[in-house]
Amino acid sequence: MRSVPTCVCPLCHAGSVGDITNISPQRVAQLLSDATGRPYQLLGRLPGGESGAHKFLSPDGSPVVVKWDSRPTSRRLRGEAVVLSERLRTEAGWPVPAQIVIDVDDVRFVIQEFMHGVPPHCLDDRLLDELLDIHGRRIGMAREGDPIHWPDSLISTLAVGREGYCLHSSLYDFDPRTRDLVKRIENFGSAISPSEFAGNDIVHWDFHPGNLLTSEGSLSAVVDTDFALVGDAKFDLVALAIASMSVPCERGVRTRLASAALDDLDDLATQAYLAHFLLRLIDWPIRRGRLDEIDFWLQKADELLII
Repeated sequence: MRSVPTCVCPLCHAGSVGDITNISPQRVAQLLSDATGRPYQLLGRLPGGESGAHKFLSPDGSPVVVKWDSRPTSRRLRGEAVVLSERLRTEAGWPVPAQIVIDVDDVRFVIQEFMHGVPPHCLDDRLLDELLDIHGRRIGMAREGDPIHWPDSLISTLAVGREGYCLHSSLYDFDPRTRDLVKRIENFGSAISPSEFAGNDIVHWDFHPGNLLTSEGSLSAVVDTDFALVGDAKFDLVALAIASMSVPCERGVRTRLASAALDDLDDLATQAYLAHFLLRLIDWPIRRGRLDEIDFWLQKADELLII
């Protein structure tokens, strides 16, 4: 029997998450203090995750999480995501952090309210009920004038890969199994037209248990909306359903999640979303040398993909 990989939040490396800007957290505190004229103090790195996030003490004495980026495209996307995240918080009632943006030269700093709680150790029916409830609240929340790059963002991961994640080169270089898989995904992605995908919901883009916080058994926060965008909210449910395959779940929860995610999804979207997440989940452990995870997710790709 194949073992389940030990990663507790298997999609935590997803998206353009991770800050490649070569600025130390100590320097960040100084830059923010200089830019605002008020003191920011580094408290330390937050536990969990793969890319790292840091906690600071803000000038008013409250803890905040600060993320930063100098990549032009990522700066723009982070700014768009802050707007959408605030809409989720104020209009859809999502427990997401309030956020502000501060630009210093070519670096964008996103300062987020610190949210309390811990990632769930097990996905149970109570938590799933809460997640399906908030899922329904963000349906159709797009507005006229919102940037729409959902189809291209998705299809590009399949056809060519993206910066820092969904890398195709790692699968090409690893072994014949992964090389065959990425070629299949590329052929599939290259044949898809953006016009075949639509969505007017707000999508988290990295919706997995590691980005959920709970307190006393209830959902207390959804974090890391760093690259939220307008698209099809079912994408997030597929992410959660895939993640549930490698984390502890109460009996029946995986089945409920799969039904909620896939029952009303057409075949093209189903295969595109599954291919995207399986590409994420195989690329990352290849680059980290986690052989058990590679084997586990390759088996899932054989079971789930018909492209």
